[in-house]
Amino acid sequence: MAKNLGFDIIYTLPTESDVHEFVGGKVNRIIAQNPILQEYVTDKDTIEQKRVGENLIYYRGTWTQKAAIMVSSDYNCYDEVDASKQDVIEQYATRLQHSPHKYEHYFSHPSAQGTGVDRYWERSDKKHWFIRCHKCNLEQYLSWPESIDDKTKTFVCKGCHKELTNEERRVGKWKPTAQGEFSGYWIPLLIAPWVTAKEILDYHKFKSEEYFYNKVLGLPYVGGGNKLTKAALMRNLTPELLTPERGERVVIGVDTGKQNHFVCGTERGIFYYGESKGYEEIERLFERWPRSIAVIDQGGDITAPRALREKYPGRVFLCTYGEDRKTKELFRWGKRDEDGAVVADRNRTIQLLVDEFTDARIPLQGNENDWYDYWLHWNNLTRIKEFDDKSGAFKRYIWVRNGDDHWAHATVYFRVGISKFSSTGEVMHSALADLQNLPTGLNAYEPVTIKDMRIIPTSRVDDWRQT
Repeated sequence: MAKNLGFDIIYTLPTESDVHEFVGGKVNRIIAQNPILQEYVTDKDTIEQKRVGENLIYYRGTWTQKAAIMVSSDYNCYDEVDASKQDVIEQYATRLQHSPHKYEHYFSHPSAQGTGVDRYWERSDKKHWFIRCHKCNLEQYLSWPESIDDKTKTFVCKGCHKELTNEERRVGKWKPTAQGEFSGYWIPLLIAPWVTAKEILDYHKFKSEEYFYNKVLGLPYVGGGNKLTKAALMRNLTPELLTPERGERVVIGVDTGKQNHFVCGTERGIFYYGESKGYEEIERLFERWPRSIAVIDQGGDITAPRALREKYPGRVFLCTYGEDRKTKELFRWGKRDEDGAVVADRNRTIQLLVDEFTDARIPLQGNENDWYDYWLHWNNLTRIKEFDDKSGAFKRYIWVRNGDDHWAHATVYFRVGISKFSSTGEVMHSALADLQNLPTGLNAYEPVTIKDMRIIPTSRVDDWRQT
């Protein structure tokens, strides 16, 4: 493409060390074995870039912001997308703006639904490798577990269930299964004719579920806390009224921006969420619940939240994201000159909330339809691994966005407020979780003690006895 189409090209990998290993260990060795390619690359030939005629191929990492600037291109190839930093990849896309071509390729093992390469797969024509069974003439693509016989350890036809030969798996064609703006290819290990069914079964048996889905099947893996699934969130629904009783403290979490998104709750759970253009709605909530406090995002809007804090001293706290590397505290509340401010550990607090929702520890008042739009914002957050840009070593898990996530962050600010203004520092009533794990085998008329009930609120003991 650089030689024949005259394209300037950017080729990305997650880290700088990946670039050095890829170019030094693969690209340079391919060039060394091919006299024609040696003629192409006669001038500028380094690890970071290669001149091909009048054009350049740039090899760049994605874990530094500077890597994506000062270079223009006609074609970008993003390799190992899910291990790359997503916002930097988006910055690389801006380097195509001058070009009439704007070619882009995305390659990766998918990590989780809705992030990385899976985002583009969902917008693609979703090509599968279709093969034909010579016994029953059924055209099909291989999938797990339908295409493998666990007993005979062979690949089998989905129609007649007869064994498929390696040649039948090899000879096929790519066929789209949807309409989309991208040309997408699903390439699982199942279609590699040199890989046996026994090897696939061994991967399933001896590797982790995440490894099997990502590296063998080429599918996103939802598990291990990488997503707050819809099913997990909806387990927190309760018909119980959580609206505040007289004198009860209400905590309002507010994510600021062009539209303010807010979440309202008490230590018993969350009962309301919404959005507003300004802060009049927040002030109306203050008037409705005189003991309410608000924890507001300081990053999206600087001026108005500060004015609100001055108007309601002791009731408005401005929150910024940071990380306390010394104490590893989740929340650090300001003292003296910093009174009215709080710093929260972004990734660890999001993980805390995902875990608490997954364990059904934060009741949500209402039904599934009430909370669907709220869940969509959580669905736009995915946990991925962050790697050191120089060494390529794993550093930590981080939560990245791929769409609107405002109510998720409003919930983070709500949780920050609960840590200070609830009696226990958490959403106290984990009744939903405990009702799902109550002791079984009790006589219907046998007295139930508080010990049996563990931490279910006393007010619900009579309900349990009647049940």
